[in-house]
Amino acid sequence: MKKVLKSAFLVVVIYCFVACANASDNKSKDIILEPKEYMERLKADSTAFLLDVRRANEYAEGHIPGATLLDVTNEPEFLKGIESLDKDKTIYIYCRSGRRSRIAAKHLIDNGFNVVDLQGGYSAWESAFK
Repeated sequence: MKKVLKSAFLVVVIYCFVACANASDNKSKDIILEPKEYMERLKADSTAFLLDVRRANEYAEGHIPGATLLDVTNEPEFLKGIESLDKDKTIYIYCRSGRRSRIAAKHLIDNGFNVVDLQGGYSAWESAFK
């Protein structure tokens, strides 16, 4: 029963964050790119910081080389983690399919970061490059 309640709570929290992210009028730089353009930009960007916002078990199953893990579903840890990121770097972000990275992008943009998001997430990256 506790697992069901925790899962339901997490769904509601994620839904609220997605709704807020979609409703906001982002004035910060926020770009969503398809995998090939994302990787081209990432490689060419001297200020790039690659951030995987999935869970640790997902990261362990496979990730884009060079990515740092910071789980957005663990909000306190995520918010603490972004405090240590360099705002002069462009954050290249991804999750499994794109939903969690949108939530994370909202937090990052609200905290003054420039963000490039991978459209379709790691699943799209795998399809394009593996």
